[in-house]
Amino acid sequence: MFNESQNNIALRKPVYNWYVIYTKANAEKKLCANLLEKKIECYLPLRKELKHWSDRKKWVEEPLFRGYVFVRVSYKEFFDALNTQGAVNFVSFGGQAQAIPDVQINNIRKFVEQTEQEVTLTYKRIKKGVKAEVIYGSLKGVQGEVIQIFGQSRILIRIETMKCCLYANVSNDEIKILQGPESLKKNKLI
Repeated sequence: MFNESQNNIALRKPVYNWYVIYTKANAEKKLCANLLEKKIECYLPLRKELKHWSDRKKWVEEPLFRGYVFVRVSYKEFFDALNTQGAVNFVSFGGQAQAIPDVQINNIRKFVEQTEQEVTLTYKRIKKGVKAEVIYGSLKGVQGEVIQIFGQSRILIRIETMKCCLYANVSNDEIKILQGPESLKKNKLI
């Protein structure tokens, strides 16, 4: 039988968090399909790439994060997701799977779903930028950092769990500076 504390845990609504699963090589789409079959929520950001063959060119959808799939699971579904064909392991540090905040998944979705600007994924270390929010345009609502690359402003989101960054071009009037020196809060970027 359950003791009182176990009974309280059993009666609580499950808490769902986003995690990242490593996949077998080129198995991202298959893993996502297998997870959906098990009724486990997953997210696989895709981008269109032009592939060149000797006889033709074709636009194909490729995973933005090769070798990774995002899953939203409760503690109860955690091992179910891991035991899905195509899954290798959860991204973890110190043996602990790292949860990703919902807001970060929403930002990734906005980056991927907008079609106006090219989105760049990099695993390079990028110097910290100024905290900002996009106030209009296709990336409206995205909070991240504003950085300068070759004189062009970019909105950047860091995905610490995966040690990478996504960024896209923005104009200075599309952003509102949230934190930083007073001179920057007036939306004057160097």
